[in-house]
Amino acid sequence: RLFAEQLSTMGADVACIARSQAAAEELKGIGCRVAGVGDLMDEDFARGILNSLKPMTVFSSVGGKTSDGKRVDGVANVNLFKAASELQVKPNIVFVTSWGCGETWDYLDERTREILGPALKAKTEAEEFLRNSELPFMIVRPGGLLAEPEATKRGIFIRRPDVGGAIRRQDLAEMLVWLPRRPETQRQAVTALDQDMMKADPPL
Repeated sequence: RLFAEQLSTMGADVACIARSQAAAEELKGIGCRVAGVGDLMDEDFARGILNSLKPMTVFSSVGGKTSDGKRVDGVANVNLFKAASELQVKPNIVFVTSWGCGETWDYLDERTREILGPALKAKTEAEEFLRNSELPFMIVRPGGLLAEPEATKRGIFIRRPDVGGAIRRQDLAEMLVWLPRRPETQRQAVTALDQDMMKADPPL
């Protein structure tokens, strides 16, 4: 939501997909155009939305569970990426997952693996699908997300998988604005962190 609000404030043409009518009304309230209300677990819904929009850039941070407890992190994102790959002009994908996905899994402690494992593995499945596609993309794995309203302006992207930490949601939203369609960001997976909250062993 913060990211969509950031883009709308800048005057960008932002179209969002909402899971519920209540979410759609909230998005409209911050200036977003709602392209559809529905479930990206439905492959036909995902295809229909992207065919109607033909976006230049797709940002996805889809996650969570359905009402019956099924994780959406994998299937919903894969459906979105499949639909994007079928478009004649391929959009840039910015996929926001989490530190702990992909090669960063090896640096999680056992307790975190127990708690977040199912979500991280589902997100990793979607990451792997994207990496094996022909879509231009960037994968962003934020550290622990903090809800403090003010940005610190100390956000940084780092490629080392062993470096974790935390970042404020507002900082992440502001950083994501500048990622798409830059050659140096293509087909990369990076961690987003606050420079003052990074953790590594040995220390940086």
